Amino acid sequence: MPPLIEYRFFLNTDLPLIVDLWTRLGSVEGLVSSVDETILEKHIFSKLYFDRLGFCVASENDRIVGFAHAGFPPTEDLSNLDKRSGIVSQLRVQPREDSGEIGRQLLKNATAYCKSEGADTIYAGCRFPYSPFYLGLYGGSRHPGVLDSDESMLSMFADFGFSVYDQVIIMQRGLDGFKTITDRQQMTVRRSYLINASTYPIEKSWWESCTLGTADRERFTVVNKRSKVVSGSVSYWDLRPLSLANAQPSRGLYGLHTDPEFRRSGLATYLVGESLKHLAASGIARVEAQTQASDEASLKLFTKLGFEKTATSTLMKLK
Repeated sequence: MPPLIEYRFFLNTDLPLIVDLWTRLGSVEGLVSSVDETILEKHIFSKLYFDRLGFCVASENDRIVGFAHAGFPPTEDLSNLDKRSGIVSQLRVQPREDSGEIGRQLLKNATAYCKSEGADTIYAGCRFPYSPFYLGLYGGSRHPGVLDSDESMLSMFADFGFSVYDQVIIMQRGLDGFKTITDRQQMTVRRSYLINASTYPIEKSWWESCTLGTADRERFTVVNKRSKVVSGSVSYWDLRPLSLANAQPSRGLYGLHTDPEFRRSGLATYLVGESLKHLAASGIARVEAQTQASDEASLKLFTKLGFEKTATSTLMKLK
């Protein structure tokens, strides 16, 4: 007889079974390989908006062989959930002959959950900052959709009908010997602006508090010396638990913003460059940044500052 697979939603007694499945998945690039109940509780099940009806599991003989986890992004002002769109944050199936069929059924249940809550568009994987779960557990510093090296998950999403709409470029830069750019434009910016650094800054929104509020963070603002007006900011967070697999202290860059009137003025280059210099001086060895492939300005900025592409990922959606 073929194996009897039971499909249902998450139960509180499933947590150790999820840890067991995670261990049996083996090495998946971009996925933290070693987790325990405390880590999963912190990053997934303790979230205020976690709904067990959106965590769909496949079990066989009292052992979980796969799961799909669906949730929702925040509203534009980052103050609440926006259930007009759904996100299948993770899809994991134990490698086996019928893994494709298990994945399809899990996706069927996960997408049905999103639609039952009002979603008319459903995304595959998360795109930071619209990452309700798994930040730090998958994809590096900012949940980037589905890593291109994660062929199994990409294939299951594609077979179900998800289509590609953009790509994310993951870039890294070592800070050993880092020096800021000192061209004429940067010298002009330095005469008019200064950088303020803040450790453990207050979260800017309900969403940042939910997703990054427990992480060690730094925020840097660029301020006009004469008017004292803040014209931009960039934030970094400690890449734990991912950094536990790397002896080098690492940070993930996020929240880079400068006022539109200062675009192409060199202000963003100054802001990021000075923040990297500060991090290097404090002992941080590596920084990771991510940006969509269609964001040519950010790609140009990071390349100018010495970041190099280390991986790519795909953004997909189902209508």
